[in-house]
Amino acid sequence: MRAEEVADRSRLSVATRYESLVGVSNAIGAHRDPQLLFGALVKELHRVVRFDYVGVSVRDEKSNTFHRHFVDAETEASIPPHPELAMEESDAWWVYQNQEPMITSLDADQAPSCKFQEILKKYGIRSVCTLP
Repeated sequence: MRAEEVADRSRLSVATRYESLVGVSNAIGAHRDPQLLFGALVKELHRVVRFDYVGVSVRDEKSNTFHRHFVDAETEASIPPHPELAMEESDAWWVYQNQEPMITSLDADQAPSCKFQEILKKYGIRSVCTLP
């Protein structure tokens, strides 16, 4: 492969990533129904990153709670929030409090050290990236 072809592919990759970010932004602004929003998010984000689940936690300032919405990226089926996970034990709470990304990683043989990690293990999730 020639150097020009490699450079063209690299630019295309960057362009595709920016297009997907614009698509995500448009989807967030256009969809009020969570099911439709998640379908659009899954489609746009899969163009640039591989993932199995996607979730959004929205803080309700009045009640000091999070409204959590999660879907299976393959089937787009909703996954109900785990009832035993207190808000203060969630990744969303930590990220909200610190306003920093959080990466949680579990090895297959690692024992969960908190309720959040137990839930991840239940779904076979090995890593999570939570963004503010």
